[in-house]
Amino acid sequence: MYSMTGFGKGEFESDSWRASVMVKSLNGRGLDVSVRIPGYLMPVEEKVRKRVKSRLRRGTVQVAVDVESKEASLPVDGEKLKENVELLRAISNEAGLEVGDDKIFELSMRYSEKSSTEVDEEIERTILTALDTALEELLESRRREGEVLKKDLSDRAERIERILEEIISKKESILKRVREKVVERAKRLELPEEHPTVINELLFLIEKMDVEEEITRLKSHLERFKKLLDSDGEAGKKLEFLAQEMHREINTLGNKIPDMSSFVVDIKSEIDRIKQQVANVE
Repeated sequence: MYSMTGFGKGEFESDSWRASVMVKSLNGRGLDVSVRIPGYLMPVEEKVRKRVKSRLRRGTVQVAVDVESKEASLPVDGEKLKENVELLRAISNEAGLEVGDDKIFELSMRYSEKSSTEVDEEIERTILTALDTALEELLESRRREGEVLKKDLSDRAERIERILEEIISKKESILKRVREKVVERAKRLELPEEHPTVINELLFLIEKMDVEEEITRLKSHLERFKKLLDSDGEAGKKLEFLAQEMHREINTLGNKIPDMSSFVVDIKSEIDRIKQQVANVE
């Protein structure tokens, strides 16, 4: 089981480039990948996105890519700088403006930056190798968090089973008390136990308070829930669905037997916590 929350960082150096990639993931309904990458590396962005989608199935994923050249180079084109200085000086003279050399140089520098670096195979390989390392670290982080989630969810499922057993053990005594109340009321009305009115009232209450189906379905949901915790595939959405179904069954059980309200509240509390936790499961 994997959590959708995690972090990973990867670095790699080639002959000419140094790349650093950070990947952060949070929970999400599906898989949403956003990539922050320098503008001149936009041709690599789609490959980064595809690489992430090949490794992850759910989560809101943020990828940050930084690349640095290992070769010392001027940030401007020297020839273009000279041309811009001459051009600006000529324009200022023709316009009769007194513009200092410092200002001309500043403006010339601004428009003399080198054109974007061409994206070659070496840059791409450096970035994707760093990304692979970051994804491995992210997956390990998500796996560790997933183990913590699995333990918590398993403990809560077992607690629900224990409370459900208490409900089953006390169900007959509650039905017995209901029967005794009906018989006592019948006696006050001077009606024998075998009177049709008394029998019909008992049958009605027993049928109304019959929770065998709810208990059976709740047990089935719990069994399926525990099997999913041990599965290797994507389990988050299925666990969310089962939590909703368990809540539905225990709610119906509580409506049928109000005397079980304390147990019902305890189970609902566990299910609510389960819902919060499975929202983080891939």
